[in-house]
Amino acid sequence: MNRNMLMALVAIAPLCGCQTSNQADYMQIGYGPSFDVAHAQCEMQKGSVDQGYIAIGSPGFVAGAGIGNALGNLAAEDQYMKNCLILSGWKRAPRGQGAAAASAVAAGTPPTPYGIQRAPGNWINTALLDWSDANNKCVAGDKAACGTRAKLGARLRAAGVNPAPV
Repeated sequence: MNRNMLMALVAIAPLCGCQTSNQADYMQIGYGPSFDVAHAQCEMQKGSVDQGYIAIGSPGFVAGAGIGNALGNLAAEDQYMKNCLILSGWKRAPRGQGAAAASAVAAGTPPTPYGIQRAPGNWINTALLDWSDANNKCVAGDKAACGTRAKLGARLRAAGVNPAPV
Protein backbone atom coordinates (compact mmCIF):
# COMPACT_ATOMS: atom_id res chain seq x y z
CA MET A 1 0.00 0.00 0.00
CA ASN A 2 2.79 2.43 0.90
CA ARG A 3 4.56 1.64 -2.37
CA ASN A 4 1.45 2.52 -4.37
CA MET A 5 1.05 5.76 -2.43
CA LEU A 6 4.70 6.64 -3.10
CA MET A 7 4.28 5.93 -6.82
CA ALA A 8 1.20 8.17 -6.92
CA LEU A 9 3.08 10.99 -5.22
CA VAL A 10 6.01 10.60 -7.60
CA ALA A 11 3.60 10.72 -10.54
CA ILE A 12 1.90 13.87 -9.28
CA ALA A 13 5.01 15.77 -8.12
CA PRO A 14 6.21 16.86 -11.59
CA LEU A 15 2.74 18.15 -12.41
CA CYS A 16 2.68 20.38 -9.34
CA GLY A 17 5.59 22.42 -10.63
CA CYS A 18 3.66 23.59 -13.69
CA GLN A 19 2.67 27.24 -13.68
CA THR A 20 0.13 29.09 -15.68
CA SER A 21 1.49 32.06 -17.54
CA ASN A 22 0.40 35.62 -17.01
CA GLN A 23 1.04 38.83 -18.85
CA ALA A 24 3.88 39.79 -16.48
CA ASP A 25 5.92 36.96 -18.05
CA TYR A 26 5.48 38.28 -21.60
CA MET A 27 6.30 41.37 -23.62
CA GLN A 28 4.68 42.58 -26.81
CA ILE A 29 6.92 42.18 -29.87
CA GLY A 30 4.58 42.96 -32.73
CA TYR A 31 1.09 43.49 -33.95
CA GLY A 32 -1.65 41.21 -32.76
CA PRO A 33 -4.45 40.79 -30.27
CA SER A 34 -4.22 41.66 -26.59
CA PHE A 35 -2.38 39.17 -24.38
CA ASP A 36 -5.61 37.82 -22.90
CA VAL A 37 -7.11 37.11 -26.33
CA ALA A 38 -3.88 35.61 -27.71
CA HIS A 39 -3.38 33.46 -24.62
CA ALA A 40 -6.97 32.19 -24.74
CA GLN A 41 -6.69 31.29 -28.44
CA CYS A 42 -3.42 29.43 -27.88
CA GLU A 43 -4.75 27.75 -24.73
CA MET A 44 -7.76 26.36 -26.64
CA GLN A 45 -5.53 24.84 -29.32
CA LYS A 46 -2.61 23.53 -27.28
CA GLY A 47 -4.27 20.18 -26.62
CA SER A 48 -3.90 19.36 -30.31
CA VAL A 49 -0.21 18.55 -29.77
CA ASP A 50 -0.90 15.81 -27.20
CA GLN A 51 -0.03 12.27 -28.21
CA GLY A 52 -1.45 9.06 -26.86
CA TYR A 53 0.47 5.95 -25.95
CA ILE A 54 0.11 2.20 -25.81
CA ALA A 55 1.92 0.23 -23.12
CA ILE A 56 1.74 -3.47 -22.49
CA GLY A 57 3.55 -5.05 -19.60
CA SER A 58 3.74 -4.91 -15.86
CA PRO A 59 1.71 -2.32 -13.97
CA GLY A 60 4.91 -0.43 -13.13
CA PHE A 61 5.92 -0.28 -16.78
CA VAL A 62 2.49 0.91 -17.87
CA ALA A 63 2.47 3.58 -15.13
CA GLY A 64 5.95 4.71 -16.14
CA ALA A 65 4.92 4.92 -19.78
CA GLY A 66 1.88 6.99 -18.79
CA ILE A 67 3.98 9.37 -16.70
CA GLY A 68 6.55 9.70 -19.49
CA ASN A 69 3.81 10.41 -22.01
CA ALA A 70 2.25 13.02 -19.72
CA LEU A 71 5.59 14.78 -19.26
CA GLY A 72 6.25 14.68 -22.99
CA ASN A 73 2.81 16.15 -23.66
CA LEU A 74 3.46 18.93 -21.13
CA ALA A 75 6.71 19.82 -22.88
CA ALA A 76 5.00 19.79 -26.29
CA GLU A 77 2.15 21.98 -25.00
CA ASP A 78 4.62 24.45 -23.49
CA GLN A 79 6.51 24.70 -26.79
CA TYR A 80 3.22 25.12 -28.66
CA MET A 81 2.14 27.94 -26.32
CA LYS A 82 5.49 29.67 -26.76
CA ASN A 83 5.31 29.52 -30.57
CA CYS A 84 1.61 30.37 -30.74
CA LEU A 85 2.07 33.47 -28.59
CA ILE A 86 5.06 34.56 -30.69
CA LEU A 87 2.86 34.32 -33.79
CA SER A 88 0.30 36.46 -31.97
CA GLY A 89 2.89 39.14 -31.17
CA TRP A 90 3.93 38.13 -27.63
CA LYS A 91 7.09 36.47 -26.34
CA ARG A 92 8.46 35.50 -22.98
CA ALA A 93 10.31 38.41 -21.49
CA PRO A 94 13.94 37.95 -20.51
CA ARG A 95 14.34 37.28 -16.80
CA GLY A 96 13.63 40.44 -14.83
CA GLN A 97 12.11 42.44 -17.72
CA GLY A 98 8.59 41.02 -17.71
CA ALA A 99 7.30 43.32 -14.97
CA ALA A 100 8.59 46.42 -16.77
CA ALA A 101 6.89 45.36 -20.01
CA ALA A 102 3.62 44.66 -18.18
CA SER A 103 3.72 48.01 -16.37
CA ALA A 104 4.31 49.81 -19.70
CA VAL A 105 1.21 48.15 -21.14
CA ALA A 106 -0.79 48.92 -17.97
CA ALA A 107 0.30 52.56 -18.15
CA GLY A 108 -1.15 52.81 -21.63
CA THR A 109 2.16 52.95 -23.46
CA PRO A 110 2.50 49.59 -25.22
CA PRO A 111 5.86 48.98 -26.85
CA THR A 112 4.31 48.79 -30.32
CA PRO A 113 1.35 51.13 -30.78
CA TYR A 114 -1.03 49.55 -33.28
CA GLY A 115 -1.27 51.35 -36.60
CA ILE A 116 1.41 53.94 -35.77
CA GLN A 117 4.83 52.33 -36.02
CA ARG A 118 6.20 49.62 -38.23
CA ALA A 119 6.44 46.17 -36.70
CA PRO A 120 9.85 45.70 -35.09
CA GLY A 121 12.45 43.10 -35.86
CA ASN A 122 11.31 41.76 -39.21
CA TRP A 123 11.96 43.42 -42.55
CA ILE A 124 9.10 41.46 -44.12
CA ASN A 125 6.51 43.22 -41.91
CA THR A 126 7.90 46.62 -42.87
CA ALA A 127 8.17 45.67 -46.55
CA LEU A 128 4.54 44.49 -46.60
CA LEU A 129 3.34 47.74 -45.07
CA ASP A 130 5.51 49.78 -47.48
CA TRP A 131 4.25 47.68 -50.41
CA SER A 132 0.66 48.36 -49.35
CA ASP A 133 1.32 52.11 -49.16
CA ALA A 134 3.04 52.07 -52.57
CA ASN A 135 0.18 50.01 -54.03
CA ASN A 136 -2.42 52.53 -52.85
CA LYS A 137 -0.40 55.41 -54.33
CA CYS A 138 0.15 53.50 -57.59
CA VAL A 139 -3.57 52.85 -57.94
CA ALA A 140 -4.09 56.59 -57.43
CA GLY A 141 -1.72 57.28 -60.37
CA ASP A 142 1.71 57.86 -58.77
CA LYS A 143 4.25 56.36 -61.25
CA ALA A 144 7.17 56.46 -58.74
CA ALA A 145 5.09 54.46 -56.28
CA CYS A 146 4.50 51.84 -58.99
CA GLY A 147 8.26 51.35 -59.30
CA THR A 148 8.62 51.07 -55.53
CA ARG A 149 5.78 48.56 -55.44
CA ALA A 150 7.47 46.45 -58.14
CA LYS A 151 10.83 46.43 -56.31
CA LEU A 152 9.26 45.56 -52.96
CA GLY A 153 7.08 42.91 -54.59
CA ALA A 154 10.14 41.24 -56.14
CA ARG A 155 11.98 41.23 -52.80
CA LEU A 156 8.99 39.81 -50.97
CA ARG A 157 8.36 37.10 -53.58
CA ALA A 158 12.05 36.12 -53.38
CA ALA A 159 11.51 35.63 -49.64
CA GLY A 160 8.47 33.43 -50.28
CA VAL A 161 5.80 36.05 -49.54
CA ASN A 162 3.29 36.96 -52.26
CA PRO A 163 1.97 40.48 -51.55
CA ALA A 164 -1.62 41.19 -52.49
CA PRO A 165 -3.86 44.19 -51.85
CA VAL A 166 -6.21 43.86 -48.91
